[in-house]
Amino acid sequence: MDVRSTRSKPAHDADIYLYTRAAYRARGQTALVRRAAHAALAQGRHLPTPVALTIRLTDDAELRALNRQYRVTDAPTDVLSFGGEGYRDGQPSDADHAPAYLGDIAISMERCAAQAKRYGHPVEDELALLVIHGVLHLLGYDHHTPARRRRMWQAQDRAFALLGRPNPLQPDQFHD
Repeated sequence: MDVRSTRSKPAHDADIYLYTRAAYRARGQTALVRRAAHAALAQGRHLPTPVALTIRLTDDAELRALNRQYRVTDAPTDVLSFGGEGYRDGQPSDADHAPAYLGDIAISMERCAAQAKRYGHPVEDELALLVIHGVLHLLGYDHHTPARRRRMWQAQDRAFALLGRPNPLQPDQFHD
């Protein structure tokens, strides 16, 4: 398996470790993933400095295996986030003991392409959405209740505004 790892440490004082399977490398993609992650991190308040996270761009088979192992769901999914403990709605639960390593995100590039086609927007917008959504989960955002979903969707909108892109996900829309 040919997996390339890159590390990023730009303006938001975050270490972003990116692992991409060879089949999913595309020109400009690394920069987009980093910008989207930083836009999502900007939705956090009182984060330790620096924070770190890992993003893995992979395929349906790997997401299916992870989903089966950790969520007992034998199906691929678009994005999984592992972490978020110690955070709620972008803030540390305990500012004195906030974890600096936020967690890991895995994204299926096959789901990313299929969803972009299904919803009629560019793959780049879908990838930015999946990165932002995954990072927000690491920051303790979730969509289990209407009020929490509203807060998370507002944070997604603010992150997309920082990217200068429209959020391709409509307010009441969920992906598969």
